[in-house]
Order: sequence, then structure tokens, then C-alpha cells
Amino acid sequence: MTFDVGLLAFLWGATVARLPTLLRDRRQQAMWATLFAGTLTETSTFPPLARAIGWPILTHLLGAISAFVLLRFLALLSGVRVRPWQVALTVAVVVTLVTLDLTTGGIDPSPARLSGHLTPPMVAYWVVLEGFLGAILVSSVMLFWSVARDAPAGLPRLGLRTIAVGTAMIVVYAAVKTILIVLRGAGVPIDFETVAGPGRALQGAGTLLAVAGALVPAGRKARSVFAAYRSLLALRPLWTAMRDAFPEVILFTPRRAVFELSGVDDVHLRLYRRVIEIRDGMLALRPYLQGISPGTPEAEAAAIAEALRRHAEGIAPSAETAGFAPVGPEMADEVAWLSRVSRAYHRRAVTPETAPTPRPSESAR
Repeated sequence: MTFDVGLLAFLWGATVARLPTLLRDRRQQAMWATLFAGTLTETSTFPPLARAIGWPILTHLLGAISAFVLLRFLALLSGVRVRPWQVALTVAVVVTLVTLDLTTGGIDPSPARLSGHLTPPMVAYWVVLEGFLGAILVSSVMLFWSVARDAPAGLPRLGLRTIAVGTAMIVVYAAVKTILIVLRGAGVPIDFETVAGPGRALQGAGTLLAVAGALVPAGRKARSVFAAYRSLLALRPLWTAMRDAFPEVILFTPRRAVFELSGVDDVHLRLYRRVIEIRDGMLALRPYLQGISPGTPEAEAAAIAEALRRHAEGIAPSAETAGFAPVGPEMADEVAWLSRVSRAYHRRAVTPETAPTPRPSESAR
């Protein structure tokens, strides 16, 4: 039970985490749909939920639909369209499963029932189900493994091969289960209660590997997003001060995605915009600087606080402007330096007497 709970938590976490990809291209949408369908299918096998529903075939129908969604995803990866016969085959499998379920009076997938007498319709049910799922999974293993050979070395190749290995483990589980069911239908005594535990563990481990493999290439982007948001938070005090003193430096309102924290392109655009707005504000603040140009983050933060005070009090700007510390040439250098200045500015004891009181920020970060 603990393994089942952990597996479902991982699957639903991955599904929710990839929701923002629905805003991208069709391949990302198809990948999310595959992940969602597989997670929904796995959830329906959770013992308490399965007992509450009381309709075992639901899991198998969801599995067939998940296989078709996977087939569509594979077609997009291959640059082809899903063939009409593939749609017809999926429909035929679903209709056949429902028909056989009605014929047998309801399929019971429990190990105890499988260990008992299996009629030909029962055996046919499992052969159709596992054969359909297995055929699509074998195709996906071959595709992911072949694509991995041409993928860039590192995380992309590792992710694709992990998907292939995880899917292959599920194929092995399905193949062994089908063989055992056929043998049991032929009269060979088989104790499914003994093999159910290892089989379930093999299937669950394969599912974990396949989903983890799909998330591996996103690891680098996730770290990049996390670093960008840390920089946004670090720059916030300095950006807020410049925005309050010179509202005209704000370029535009940031685009709000469904899940902004996962917007890879959006967060880097916002970071780039924030640096530009801070620099524009500092440029407007230069006539209010006094003394030589600062050389440390603490000195620059102090100079900014004093210049903001002079600007807020309406003191006339100086004809000769001092300069801030030169930084560059890369954007990363600007972000690192301004983050240090912003932290130093935030640590300063800024009071209403020394600087204008900041208004609540309109930015999400």
C-alpha cells in the first residue's frame, strides 16, 4: 500500500507540474495527455478506490484509451498521423473487452480468481487486452531507444533511454501475465497470488522509470527557472525602489501564465526586463549621486539610498553626474551584481526620513 501511495503521489505530482506545457506545442500537449491518461489508469487500480468503484473493467478500458493516447504521441514524435485503422483497432478492442466482460458476467482481475478456473472468454479477454497494450508499448520502446541514439549526449539521451527501459519492464510484465493466464486456461495449475506481488512491483517500477525519464530532460530547465526566480526575488527591493521613484521605467505588465512558476520563457523575460528597468532607474538617479562612484555593493546601495532621498525631497540634480560601478559584459554579470546591491539595499535601515516609503509592488515577484 505504501508503494502504491508513493507511486500515485509521484505520478500526480509530475502531471500537475507539466500542466503549463499545455500552452506550448502539440507534442508537449500529447505528452501531457499521455501522462495524464496513464496516471488516471494507475489511480483506478488503487485498492480502496477500485473497491469503491466496483467495476474492474474500468481500469482496463482506461488502459486501452491510454494506449491510444500514447500511440498518438508516438505518431507526433515520428512526424506521422494516426492511421484510421489504428483508431478502428482501438474502438474494436474496447468493444471486444466490453462484450467479453458481459459474456463472462464480469471480469475479476483478483489473483484468487485468476488462480481458479478460467473459461475461454476469460482467457480471450486478457489476451486481447494485454496483446493490444503490449504491441503499442513495444513500438514505444523501439522508438524511444532508436531516437536516443541520435539525441544529444547527457540528459536528453539519458531521459529517452530511461523511458525505453521503464516501458520495456511494463512489456515484460504484460507478456508474462498473458502467458501465465493462457497456461492457466489450458489447465496448468498456477498460483497467481504468489506472482501478483512481484508482478505489481515490476509494473510499478517500470512506470516510475518511464515517467522519471520523461522528466529528466526538464531537470536543467527546472534548475534554470529556479535560479531565475531566486534572482527576481533578490532584485525585488532595488526594483521596487526604482519603480516607485521613476514609474516611467516600467516597460510593460508581465504576461501571466496559468502556472507562472513553470513558465520557462516567461521567467527569463521578466528577469531580463527587471534588470533593464533597474538600470533605467539608476540612470535617471545619477544626477542625484554625490561623491565618487561606489565600488562595492554596500557602497552602491548606500549611494542609491541617499540619491533616492535627495530625489524625494526635490533637491535640484547636479550638473555633473557621478557613475555607478561598471559591470558586464554578460547579463549574468549584471544579475549577480545587482542582486548583491539589492540585498545590501534591503539590509539598510531605510526609514521614512531617509527614503520614500515603498508602495506595495504590482509584480507577482
